[in-house]
Amino acid sequence: MDFVPSSIKAFLNHEISLVKLELVVIELPQIKPFRSAIGVRTSRKALVIKWHTKEGIVGYGECSCRPDPFYSHEFVDGAIQVIEKFIFPLLKGANTYKKVLVALSKARGWNFTKAAVEFAMNDAIRRSTGKGMLEAWGRSQVDKVPVGISLGLFENGLEMAKAIEEAEVEGYKRLKFKIKPGYASPSIFSTLKACSHPNLSFDANGSFTVDDFISLQLFASLECMIEQPFGPGNSYLQSEFEEKHIKLINCPDEEVETLGQLIEQTDNLSELNIKPGRVGGLFNTIEMMEYCFAHDIPAWIGGMFETGIGRAQNLQIASFLVDAKAHDQSPSNRYFKKDVLKTSIEMEDGVIDSSYFLHPEVDEKAFEELTISKLTLQN
Repeated sequence: MDFVPSSIKAFLNHEISLVKLELVVIELPQIKPFRSAIGVRTSRKALVIKWHTKEGIVGYGECSCRPDPFYSHEFVDGAIQVIEKFIFPLLKGANTYKKVLVALSKARGWNFTKAAVEFAMNDAIRRSTGKGMLEAWGRSQVDKVPVGISLGLFENGLEMAKAIEEAEVEGYKRLKFKIKPGYASPSIFSTLKACSHPNLSFDANGSFTVDDFISLQLFASLECMIEQPFGPGNSYLQSEFEEKHIKLINCPDEEVETLGQLIEQTDNLSELNIKPGRVGGLFNTIEMMEYCFAHDIPAWIGGMFETGIGRAQNLQIASFLVDAKAHDQSPSNRYFKKDVLKTSIEMEDGVIDSSYFLHPEVDEKAFEELTISKLTLQN
């Protein structure tokens, strides 16, 4: 099965040069802690790749993995080693987009890492010619991307109710709540039942097991989408749960890293969260989106608390999902005290205008201030 449009195939012949890669680790302090089933985070530690061409153009790509291996096997320090020891040597002599993808494919796994390299390359092409892979795609887009908010775990229903009120005032098009086994205390559950927002969903981060069916049943009874209820590789638990309880409105996340896994999951999902980093980059994202278009699978673009660099790239992709109700791409100022773009990504009435993400400029002074380490790989 071929889900790659001819326009994308033609674009793969685009020439590219590489003089050096800069692997820069930056850390952005958060405005407040964020709690999920994975843990608590107080800052965003991110690996940003700078692709330097022989013409002096610099492209940026963000590796969206966490600093720890608790979401996937990838983590920031590991990503740096994989690029330095294995990926960078493979890039020598790869002078077209396609040859770079072929080189990256030789490393198994490490999707977030490979995606960052591809995004940096594509950004360099886009900054040089004004036309990257998305522009070559040619599909219709929206000028204003609808945005949802991901809300962490709360101590009680009162705290949750306050966050709901604030999110509704700001106009978010979806409210997504982190959940985990045993989380539905009476006050939390009552607050969720009382929420009148038309688009509610949950995100379990794969935290439920066969021992947690009763707890999961409480959330499923609200008839809202539940993102990644079971851990990766345990999707078989869905049918077991549905035999004993009710049908899940299931949205895979960590479970789907490749097109093949999406095809295998097609009959079990209601919608799909596509994280460009998780699926291995821009080319794979487009291929997966084309599959969703062909099979009428509702899809939206998820996030990993990216800085403005990764967030702008995600929003560019999200603009092609014209029927999506909301994407997990809240504006940077919701999370970070300082970001790395000259013009911060802002939201108004639940949408982000394309003027904020189509031509992002990196604030090099802020970027340098937030840098905690740097490694240069020279050809």
